Amino acid sequence: MLRFSALFAASLASASVAAAEGDLTGQEIRIGVAGPLTTPSATFGVEMRQAVDLAIDERNAAGGLLGAKVVAEVIDDQADAEKGKAAAKALCDDPQVLAVVGHVNSGVMLASEKVYAECGLPVLTPMASNPAITEQGLANIFRLTNRDDRKGPGLAKWLATKMGKKAAVVVDDGTPYGKGLADQFANGFPATGGAVLTRWTTKPGQTDFSAEVAAVPKDFDILFFGGIKEGADIVKAMRKAGLNQVFACGDGCWSVGGFIKPAEGAATAGEGVRILSAAPALGKVPGSSEFAERYKARFGPINNYAASSYDSARVVMSAIEAAATKKGGLPDRADVLAALKGAKFQGVAYAAPEAFDAKGDNIAAVIFVNDVDGDRFREIDQIGGER
Repeated sequence: MLRFSALFAASLASASVAAAEGDLTGQEIRIGVAGPLTTPSATFGVEMRQAVDLAIDERNAAGGLLGAKVVAEVIDDQADAEKGKAAAKALCDDPQVLAVVGHVNSGVMLASEKVYAECGLPVLTPMASNPAITEQGLANIFRLTNRDDRKGPGLAKWLATKMGKKAAVVVDDGTPYGKGLADQFANGFPATGGAVLTRWTTKPGQTDFSAEVAAVPKDFDILFFGGIKEGADIVKAMRKAGLNQVFACGDGCWSVGGFIKPAEGAATAGEGVRILSAAPALGKVPGSSEFAERYKARFGPINNYAASSYDSARVVMSAIEAAATKKGGLPDRADVLAALKGAKFQGVAYAAPEAFDAKGDNIAAVIFVNDVDGDRFREIDQIGGER
C-alpha cells in the first residue's frame, strides 16, 4: 500500500509539473491561413501559404508546440471582400483555431477584421498595408509590414531628393490598397517641391494602356503606380511608346512572377524602375539566407513576401507557446491575444526584433527601394527606420 501511494503521489507530481509547464502533448492547435490562392493576387497568397506551411512543418519536426501538433486551416479568399468575411466567419467558428495569418489584400482585411474582432480571434497580416487596418481600435489586429502612410510619402521624398524628380503622373488600380498608396504618394510629393501633373485609375481587368500613356503630359519625369497586377502592362506600354521616364511602384509590384517576368524586359529599359519592398534583401538579416534556401528547395524561388509570412507564422506560434506556458495548459484566444501584445521576436524579415505598438503595427518594419537587375530585384537604399 505504501509503495502504491508513493507511485501515485509521484505520478501526480509529474502531471502537475507538466501542466505548470504547459505540456500540450497529444493535442492539436490550428492556425488559420487566409489569402488569395487563386486570381492574379495568388502570386502573393500562395507564397504566404507556402511560407506558413514551412514554418509549421519545421515546428512540428522539432516536437511541435509544447508537444501539440500544429495544423494550418487554409481558406482561399480569392482577393474578394465578401469571401474574406466568409473566411473569417469559418475560422471564428472553429474553436481550435487560436490565431490567423492573413489576409493579403487591404480591402479584404478591412472587410473581414471586424468579424474576427467579434469572436476575439487574433490576426496577423504579413502584408496588408492600408493604414486604416490598424486605425479601427480593434485590439486583435496586428500587422508585420509597414503602413502605406509611411511608404507613399517616404518614396515621394526619396524620388525628389535622391533622383531630383519634380513632375509626376500618378495612377492607381482603384482598390483600397492601390488608391490608398497613391493618395499617400500624391499628398507627399508636393511637400518635397514636386507636382502631380495628372492622375488616373485603371479599369478592372485592363491590360492595354496605350491610350492612357499617349495622353500623359510630355514634361513628366516619373510615373507612380499604386496597385498590383497592372504595373507590368503599364511599364511595357510606356517603353513601347518611347517614354523612358522612371516607373515607380509600391510593394504591389515587388514580385518576380507578378511584375518582372510579365514586364518582359521593360523594367530594365529607359531610366528603369524603382520598386518598394517591405523587407530587406534576403541575406542581410541573419538566418534569412538559410530560410531562403530551405524555401527554395521545397517550393522554388521566392517572389516577395515569403520571409514576412514565415515570420508571421513563427510569431503566432511563439505567442501560443508563451500563452500555454503561462496558463499551464491549452490557452484560449484571449490568452494568445495577450501574448501577442507583449511579443518580441527576432525573425528573418527585419534586422530589429518584431514587436507591436499600441495599434498593432510592427515597430521593426522599414522599407527599401529596389531597381531591377535582369530577372531579380536589387536593393539600392533604405527609407526610414525611425518611428
